[in-house]
Amino acid sequence: MENLPFTRKQLIMIGGGFSIIVVLMVIWAFFATHQYLTITYDASIYKSVVLYQGTESPSEKTIAPTKTVVEKKIESGKTYHLSKGSYYLIASGDGVSTNMQGILLKDKVTRALDYELSEKRLAELSKREKNNIDNAIHAHNRNISAIYNIANETVVEKGDWAIAALAFKGSATDLNRDTQKVVLQKKNNHWQVACAIQISISKYECPQAPQAVLERADTIDIRTQTPLMPNYTINRNRDLDGLETDERF
Repeated sequence: MENLPFTRKQLIMIGGGFSIIVVLMVIWAFFATHQYLTITYDASIYKSVVLYQGTESPSEKTIAPTKTVVEKKIESGKTYHLSKGSYYLIASGDGVSTNMQGILLKDKVTRALDYELSEKRLAELSKREKNNIDNAIHAHNRNISAIYNIANETVVEKGDWAIAALAFKGSATDLNRDTQKVVLQKKNNHWQVACAIQISISKYECPQAPQAVLERADTIDIRTQTPLMPNYTINRNRDLDGLETDERF
């Protein structure tokens, strides 16, 4: 024992110091390879939010889901400490489109989930709100019904915007009147005409309306109830199969 370079006490101290270093290195390695993820969403809209392991990818847009479930139920506002890497989130609920997105967890990520109503839900709202939309248009201008028929009442966005068209009551070949476009917004549970009624409505004339709403309003085709299509001809109607029939004969 006299030849040992360290005393027993010194060896214990050295061993303890080495152990502390190892523990600190393990802790550092853990935090260096993990990061925080927080997802927030409206729990009354999304009923299921599941996090899957994603395929390796340098971009979130190209991440695809695997069969490995990381978190079966992501709670809104809760912070999860996960290994760095690729993940894929799928959020679903009644009446909304499924929200699917890749997440590349390199740094701390906090993400709020937006939502879009499903086409089925929007169709239901359009049918239910048709009379209310018509009444709002008539209230805006009492003389509309003398010249135009209201058509293609459609609820869009999150159910708080709607579009419609005013089709001239004249003959099918009368070009003296153009189809007018209507954009409405729901405020305090009541529909209101939000923009000046005209043939085409741009962001310049109606800055408060979402661009997607304006674009959809401007492409209403009264004859087919679909967006305008290439090579559309004014003197031709389309039957239910999409075939053209000439009105001149």
